[in-house]
Amino acid sequence: MKAVGYVACLLGGAVLCYLLLSLGVVDAVDGLPGTMQEPAIAMPTYLGFMSAMMTAVTAVLAAVAIGIGVVTFFTFGGIKAEARKIASERVNELVNEKLSDDAIKARIDEIAFGQGPRGELDEDFDPDDTGNR
Repeated sequence: MKAVGYVACLLGGAVLCYLLLSLGVVDAVDGLPGTMQEPAIAMPTYLGFMSAMMTAVTAVLAAVAIGIGVVTFFTFGGIKAEARKIASERVNELVNEKLSDDAIKARIDEIAFGQGPRGELDEDFDPDDTGNR
């Protein structure tokens, strides 16, 4: 397969060199016969080539941008759905944890046995009073 690739590159390069030399776009150097005056088609050919290449690059970039947009559209939908699912699961875990019987009993014990808000109905309530009189 490598040999076929090398042969294709060699033949393609030879054809390209022949076309450039025969059209007069490139002058031959070092004793090879070529056109000695400035070729009439050199600059328009170059500009036409650049114009075609810029158009091709623009078309490729537009296609890539459209592809990225389509992938992003579907990816963001998937990310949002997954985030909602994870958030829903986490909320359910927290609710089940905070509303479990053990958590409610612990909170009632905390408030009922003096670790919560303090206070009594009597005005002179002494929290250190043991009740032994």
